[in-house]
Amino acid sequence: MCRRTLSPVFVLCLALAAGAAEAAVVAFEVTVPASTRPDATVYLAGDFQGWSPGDAAWAMARGADGLWRYEARFADGQPLQFKFTLGGWDRVEKGMAGEELSNRLHVAAGDTTLRLTVANWADGAPPVETATGDVRPFAVPEFLAGRRVWVWLPAGYDDDASRRYPVLYMLDGQNVFNAATSFAGEWEVDESLAGLIARGEVEPVIVVAVANGQQLRALEYTPWPEPSWREPTGGAAGHLAAIIDILKPAVDRAFRTQTGPEHTGLAGSSFGGLMALHAAWSRPDVFGCAAALSPSLGWSGRAPLAMVKAQPRPPVRLYVDMGTREEGNLQDDDRNQVDDAIDDLRALKDALLRRGFTEGADLLVVEDEAARHHESFWARRFPGAARFLFPGAAAAVDARR
Repeated sequence: MCRRTLSPVFVLCLALAAGAAEAAVVAFEVTVPASTRPDATVYLAGDFQGWSPGDAAWAMARGADGLWRYEARFADGQPLQFKFTLGGWDRVEKGMAGEELSNRLHVAAGDTTLRLTVANWADGAPPVETATGDVRPFAVPEFLAGRRVWVWLPAGYDDDASRRYPVLYMLDGQNVFNAATSFAGEWEVDESLAGLIARGEVEPVIVVAVANGQQLRALEYTPWPEPSWREPTGGAAGHLAAIIDILKPAVDRAFRTQTGPEHTGLAGSSFGGLMALHAAWSRPDVFGCAAALSPSLGWSGRAPLAMVKAQPRPPVRLYVDMGTREEGNLQDDDRNQVDDAIDDLRALKDALLRRGFTEGADLLVVEDEAARHHESFWARRFPGAARFLFPGAAAAVDARR
């Protein structure tokens, strides 16, 4: 069960104001494959514009020389992650052999022209379904106007009508089980949990994957406002209330759940990691455990750290992690040879320990060497989070040795 103990990503904002200080113009210049349809439009999609694959504001212009170009102004030193598309994730750029590509990376540093080449495009065929096991779409019309939700049930769920299960709610639900619904890669939670549960490393648990609101993601997942952000922010309290007051009761009615906080967790990454921390501190009566993977600890003047320092320790079990190269290369404003995201993580860990958390008992903090801010790394670390939050029988045996 999710045991209850009783005892930065940088702000990625466009410098849109005329004459903004320390601004950098990045010119994207792209060569596309000869097979690209003559009536196609190439789009730039990235973390700086909400990963929207066909946003007209980010449509590139084709020159007489056949190259596609786009210029944007960013804060100097801002790390960027991006890809090129033909208007949808089913037509995203691919490698020479049609393989998936990692996000492109660049750190804005003065006016720069990036000369890039797209080797191939996805063919627009329906994406491959990768969900495994018993994954069910779950319709709750009154929850955020019918927001998409998927429920994964552990093997054997239908065999014993008397058995009840703990529940892990997961944010960015499009990415949790299925590459066909993913906007940036899947976490492979279904495959991972099937193996972990079969080996007794994790107790059988129900997973409820809640889709994000796309352009509403920053608003819904950030507990604190950030005026410089390009979109509205700071609406996490309302989003969390909808999960607690509307979605959770519907899940508890439809499935055989264990409903107490000691059996209920929330997990998310990046902004979703902020939401997980916010839920642990604001509603420990509902969520007795939380996993924050690569949380955006630099958000709103390091508001998560301020929260931990200012508020009483909640009775929760907490997992937090960070990659040592979240932005792809070393970000080291204080020149201490440690990535700034890791500095933030260590500061948070120290504050948590001073608040009374005990490492290994109700707190696990992980630094993932060379890992970046991407779903593939969160998928790699998810099994460790699951083992800590919902330890199975094998974990109990190991603890007694």
